[in-house]
Amino acid sequence: MAKEDQDTEPLVSSPWTRSPGRVRFRSLLQQSIDRGAQRPNYLFAILYVDLDRFTRVDDSLGRESADQILLEVARRLRGCLRPQDIIIRLREDEYLIFLDEIQQLSNILDVVERMKIAMRTSFRESRQEVFLSACVGVAVGPAGYTKADEMVRDAEAAMHRSKKKGPASHEVFDSRMHEESKRLLKLETEFQGAIKRQELRLQYEPIMALESERVAGFEALIRWQKPERGLVYPGEFIPMAEQTGLIIPMTQWVIHEACRQLKQWQDRFAEFSSIWLSVNLSPIYIEKCDFAAELSAQIAKHGINASNLALEITESQLLENADNILEGLNTLHDTGIKLWIDDFGAGYSSLAYLVKFPIHSLKIDRSFISKLVHDDKSTAIANAIVSLGKTLGVSVIAEGVETAEQLDYLRKIGCPYGQGYYFAASINPETIDSLFASRQS
Repeated sequence: MAKEDQDTEPLVSSPWTRSPGRVRFRSLLQQSIDRGAQRPNYLFAILYVDLDRFTRVDDSLGRESADQILLEVARRLRGCLRPQDIIIRLREDEYLIFLDEIQQLSNILDVVERMKIAMRTSFRESRQEVFLSACVGVAVGPAGYTKADEMVRDAEAAMHRSKKKGPASHEVFDSRMHEESKRLLKLETEFQGAIKRQELRLQYEPIMALESERVAGFEALIRWQKPERGLVYPGEFIPMAEQTGLIIPMTQWVIHEACRQLKQWQDRFAEFSSIWLSVNLSPIYIEKCDFAAELSAQIAKHGINASNLALEITESQLLENADNILEGLNTLHDTGIKLWIDDFGAGYSSLAYLVKFPIHSLKIDRSFISKLVHDDKSTAIANAIVSLGKTLGVSVIAEGVETAEQLDYLRKIGCPYGQGYYFAASINPETIDSLFASRQS
């Protein structure tokens, strides 16, 4: 590899250019790593800074104003550092900071706290006041590092871990995270291959009309058919897919496969003219893709009736991306696609969005259904959601129905639909084929 290529080779997935600042950053970091191999007590650190929910600022103020705020962010961060420390901007709202020759770990955490304090003061741009915070991932050397890529990767992993704790959090990469990072890297590699090798599967959980106990619809649920392990459930790979961006091709595959399967069922079974099929949309997919255009294209490609398709989005996803997705949701609503709010009641308390968005159904979070009848507060919330649905003219679906007692109570309060183990767990499409074929014979 030529020297010039080495200088501009990306660190992890960061969009490095040939700019002198980034080349210098990489060079100095590598020098410190090499120096640390000879001097075990020599300390240095990388801070990976990611602004919380900055896309809202970009969308509301526009690109030019957002850039001015990002410059002010960099200025404030710079003010928390020593003259010899280096800061560079990575992606739109991410920064890397290199702290060399640190005396002790507490010095690094002091810098992190100063940055949090610096971010608390509001930013003013275009006569508007903007409040921002940031999450910070910290990787400390030498710690056995041999390459700059490794250290930046670990700082980024720590940043993602801090995001799970909430805005304005920080996390220091440690040996536990190193093992977790290796596990996730292996899982990421395997999952990329799984998409190419067509190892992904959809199973379908029935949604029942509670009065008649007839199938009203199905929720499509992704599974990974791993050759050496069998069926892997989404809790094991969805977080990794969201962190790495693989959630986008995965969601695109789910939409394609669900539409293909729905078309097949609509062609074979007359009952499917009135049966829904719902798919869950990731917030990352919604944010990064033209979801309305992609869904419309799949509907046209497979020739399905759009009114049989429903999109499931959680309350938090809906509100965090409200300005970005309202137009797209209205477009899809006009074609007949339904919008369902998943895990309703477990997230935001504001109900204003129920009027703003074209919502067809509310899915009562399973945490309330599991305590139904035996917990007064959960029972009251379930009652209130069913009543709210009737008032607003939207349907209500109870998630996680597992007992006859829960079913009886939901019928009593007029909840029209439910799903859960009481009726059936998720089943493969072949079982559904057999079920509906037997009804026709």
